[in-house]
Amino acid sequence: MNHLSDEQLIEHYFGEDTHRVVAETHLRVCSRCERAYEEISSTLEVQPPEPPAREPRYGEQVWQSIQGQLMPYPAKPQRSRFSMPRLVLACFCLLGLVAAFLGGTLWERSRTRPTEARNSQRAKERVVLFILDDHLERSERLLVELHHADAEKEDPDQSLQTEARQLLPDNRLYRQALATREDPIMNAALDHLERVLLEVANSPDKLNSADVARIEREMNTDSLLFQIRVLRARASRQQPIVESSRKGASI
Repeated sequence: MNHLSDEQLIEHYFGEDTHRVVAETHLRVCSRCERAYEEISSTLEVQPPEPPAREPRYGEQVWQSIQGQLMPYPAKPQRSRFSMPRLVLACFCLLGLVAAFLGGTLWERSRTRPTEARNSQRAKERVVLFILDDHLERSERLLVELHHADAEKEDPDQSLQTEARQLLPDNRLYRQALATREDPIMNAALDHLERVLLEVANSPDKLNSADVARIEREMNTDSLLFQIRVLRARASRQQPIVESSRKGASI
């Protein structure tokens, strides 16, 4: 039987042998190699030295030995919680919050005010249209009377001029109140009506059938009468809206 050499046993101890299974099998069956391996193992095992016992004041002695070689750090000045930089920063933060609050408030008002102004303007226009219906009704009666006077070839009553003179200033007020409203039909009708009222009111002291015929021909009163009837029909459709807005305002 070939026995393992000392080099092979040392390599097996450190796990560096290439045929480890073969070496372990040989050590199990060969008592001589097993004894040699145990001697080598006991020789190679290194026991670490035990540290010496330390005295109870060992740490204090070490600190006293190195204390003189250490440079002490300068003491830092204690900062106050209410130092000037912190106060300045707090003031800037407070100003920023106030500015953000005011900016948000102004922005919200800038959004709501145009809407409220538009709603208020629309409500005023609806009320004006509601009141305008009476003016249009009186103007319609005046035009109808002019038409009958021309058809019957009779001199109209003196009250026709009086009515025209009363309607004229009211018509100017309504026309100015609705001038900014984007309603070309209404603006054109009121402008046309004012010119007719001027002709009737500024005619001689007493109108005759010839004057009526001339006014109807030059002023195209038939077209104006149609426009006024259309506007009255439209105002009657808007009347329930105005009445509901008035009820809401009274509540």
